[in-house]
Amino acid sequence: MRLGVIGGGPGRTLNDLVEEAQRVREDGLSSYWLSRDTGTDLLTAVALIGRSVPSLEFGVSITPTFLRHPMTLATQILTVQEAIGGRLMINIGPPLPHNRETFSGYIFEQPVIHTRRVVTVLRRLLNGEEMDDLGRTMAVRGRVEVKAPPPPILMSAFKQAMLRFAGEEADGVVTWMVGHKTLANFVIPQVKQAASSALRPAPRILAAVAACVTDAKERAIEAARQRLAVFGSMASYRSLLQREGVLWPHDLFIVGSEEQVRTGLRRFVDSGASDLLVAELCPDEDSAIRTRNLLKSLGGMDPSPNPERVSP
Repeated sequence: MRLGVIGGGPGRTLNDLVEEAQRVREDGLSSYWLSRDTGTDLLTAVALIGRSVPSLEFGVSITPTFLRHPMTLATQILTVQEAIGGRLMINIGPPLPHNRETFSGYIFEQPVIHTRRVVTVLRRLLNGEEMDDLGRTMAVRGRVEVKAPPPPILMSAFKQAMLRFAGEEADGVVTWMVGHKTLANFVIPQVKQAASSALRPAPRILAAVAACVTDAKERAIEAARQRLAVFGSMASYRSLLQREGVLWPHDLFIVGSEEQVRTGLRRFVDSGASDLLVAELCPDEDSAIRTRNLLKSLGGMDPSPNPERVSP
């Protein structure tokens, strides 16, 4: 089991991000991800951070695809991959409606078809293939000349069709607002079955979760409620909450004492996640430090010594 951190956030400078990634590395964790609400260009930031912080894997949640042609995106991805010595992971998924439309004025239709097309084209471009493909939704001609190894392509997926496509085509799946029961009984079976049918190895399953070790539990829950409320307003995420048997996004928040948070993380490992990506949502610095110390104690080892079966 690999343990990573989703960092960044509003108002963070590049120096802040370098310091945060350095701390993640010193704590013995596996990866550092930048969240979508970080104000900088995320792939550019990864190139700069990765040059200063060795050893870690780096990811972006989610790599923007709208308004970027796959050729441009593939060139940037491989440039970053070269800059940080082959430690990049790419996470592709349809952006949230308010992110893809309100800032640009464009109305983007069929985001699922767009995402599938981007993944298919990126795979070929990142592998150095020459393309001359008109396609239905975009034309792609030429090849990328940057000499760097292709990074793993992960997908943010949670609907059945996208999960099966991820199993067939991607190197892993990143989940968010997915509870441990939904992960075990819906997400992983769909991905593994599709990968098996395509004669591919089972992709990585990266479960992203929000957590906080704190004595101020009610205050932390209220802060998480405000931060996560946007996901409860979207039908796709509401369907995930219903499948898990909860009402609100903050119901999936892992919060409490060290043992309570450790147990909450363990449930995802028991459910079959290969990686945990933890977003620390704490109301005060003391709680944030306690959360980081817990993750440090779990870094490099499986926090689940006694796996349990997850009931349907």
